[in-house]
Amino acid sequence: MSKIHISHVEVSCERFLKSMNIGDAFEVLTFKKDRGFCILKSSKAEFCFKQFGYIDQRVTLELSALKKYIKKAIKVEFPRSNIAWVEHFQQVDSIDDLKRNGQAQYHLF
Repeated sequence: MSKIHISHVEVSCERFLKSMNIGDAFEVLTFKKDRGFCILKSSKAEFCFKQFGYIDQRVTLELSALKKYIKKAIKVEFPRSNIAWVEHFQQVDSIDDLKRNGQAQYHLF
């Protein structure tokens, strides 16, 4: 999982979308990791987009419409954020089955 500045999220998403294979996914989360969106490439021309946090929705779109949804999701889910977390996944069957590779971090307090 890596941190990027919120101003680079849209450009990074567009770059990720161009290089994705079928079954690849990525997730963009707020710094507190309680809101964000996920994108899964489900077929050659279709992407599954899931937004969670203030608005919960799941849609299947083509690339041109997906860019508009990403822009809207950034405005809605990251209103005061400066930093976003991004994580990539491979060989994913469903957008609900995104699994973390690393172990869970223990709570400090």
